[in-house]
Amino acid sequence: MGGRKGYSLKKIVGNTRKIKDEKKNLLDAIEHNDVKGVVSSSAKILAKSDEVLESLAHSFVFIGSLEKDYNKLRKESTKARKLDISKKWAKYRKEKGIEFEESVNRNIVDTATRTLGGTK
Repeated sequence: MGGRKGYSLKKIVGNTRKIKDEKKNLLDAIEHNDVKGVVSSSAKILAKSDEVLESLAHSFVFIGSLEKDYNKLRKESTKARKLDISKKWAKYRKEKGIEFEESVNRNIVDTATRTLGGTK
């Protein structure tokens, strides 16, 4: 069984200097098994990150652009669907002239693959 790969907070949100308090609150919530605190702190951290907000915005636009291919992608096997979506995401990024960390690219492709998942 495989697990999720972890990434440093800095790799995800960029500059962590502007989220010192939120980072401390997140670590405290994790230490005390405070699920609501973890979610709240995480949301505040993500809301302060331009990198995260930009990747979210582009991922929503990208997912919307797959609408015309929805029926085709849904019928494909998971492996084929992931490959097609990966190619489409690379093309989208090239057209928009944007670059993201590999982890962000992987998460967007994986999420789109699951979202458009079919029965195969």
